[in-house]
Amino acid sequence: MNDYSAELFLALLESSKIDTHEHLLSDEKFLKSPDILLTTLEQSYLSWILPGTTGRTFNFTREELLSRIDTIPASSFYRYLIRAFQFMYGFPDDSLTLENWESLSQQIRSDYEKGERTRRWLQEKLNVRKIILDRYWVIGDFEVDRSIFLPTLRLDSFFFGYNREARDHDDQSPYFYSDREGIEIETFSDYLNLIDHILCKGKKEGIGTLKCAVAYDRGLAFEKVPREKAERAFYQKTGEETIEEITSFQDFIFHYFLQKAGELNLPLQIHTGPGKAFQAVPSFLGPIFEEYREVKISLFHGGFPWIGEPGAMAIFYPHLYLDLVWLPLLSPTFARLALREWLEATGGSRIMMGGDSWNVEGAVGSIIYNLETISRVLGEMVEDGYLAKNTALELGKRILWDNPREFFASL
Repeated sequence: MNDYSAELFLALLESSKIDTHEHLLSDEKFLKSPDILLTTLEQSYLSWILPGTTGRTFNFTREELLSRIDTIPASSFYRYLIRAFQFMYGFPDDSLTLENWESLSQQIRSDYEKGERTRRWLQEKLNVRKIILDRYWVIGDFEVDRSIFLPTLRLDSFFFGYNREARDHDDQSPYFYSDREGIEIETFSDYLNLIDHILCKGKKEGIGTLKCAVAYDRGLAFEKVPREKAERAFYQKTGEETIEEITSFQDFIFHYFLQKAGELNLPLQIHTGPGKAFQAVPSFLGPIFEEYREVKISLFHGGFPWIGEPGAMAIFYPHLYLDLVWLPLLSPTFARLALREWLEATGGSRIMMGGDSWNVEGAVGSIIYNLETISRVLGEMVEDGYLAKNTALELGKRILWDNPREFFASL
């Protein structure tokens, strides 16, 4: 990081921010843990990469965990947590050990016991004025603390409404919502009315955005299919739906959501990059961008590893936004490459950042990684003579504040 990048980082640290995406869990989950540091690490991206893990969780003792961490010390899924511990607790070391574990764990527990962690760390220390909160585990529940959060409507489960047994990658079903609301679903029209119901409820209750992460379940190529073709999976006997019938149902539902998003003036965030069989390729969505120009769409994660695609498409689709969220954790190097290209392609408009974490430590580490990415790239552009210092600072502030204020429906 050059001198101006370091100066810019400190300036951006003090600047107002909108965090475009978090999954923050309740404090109770962590406070009831006998080893709060272990639970903090489990509820992070470290659990996605450690040898011997299955899915997104692990069941290790601290000794077993540390032995596995020793095999991946350079992983950015680990380094961002160390960065958070250093920032929040003055953690003096470069890595976790048996010797420093208990002290750090006690510091984390003491911090939880003080309460109001989101306000103290994200609002006061990092100057985050609003967090877009995606609680994918409670479909249709938009009751959040509006002084800091803006709720999201997660769409994924609605792609699995062709029968009551189907579930998305988070084990969610749209029938959890319909049963809770007392809405009977017998026909395909009833099902579409259910979608209308939750969208209108979300709009009325001031959600910030729709979010689609169905790329964890299927690819992002969505064909335009007629209703009669989409209905086949819905009326098929449970378990006898063909892959083709399910795909047609899901394709139709995605287009239906986009039509309604246009009518209700609701933006849409889309997960791209890592996903089902690596079929979450941003350019697969080209026909969607072409057809639904009235809908503001944000592409998440830079389409990693296809980071060259989002910036190229943003040149030609002014309703397309680009979000750094999670990308600096996937690869800080790719994040810097992507951001420079995006700045050159969009001029600095329509670029945003988010944390994408389940606890405050993860959010702090992720936001710091985002700020380091932004300040490094802008600092290099100043050093190259491409930008003046004052222009670089204004662009950094635009990414953190102005662009997301323009994107979200309720800000």
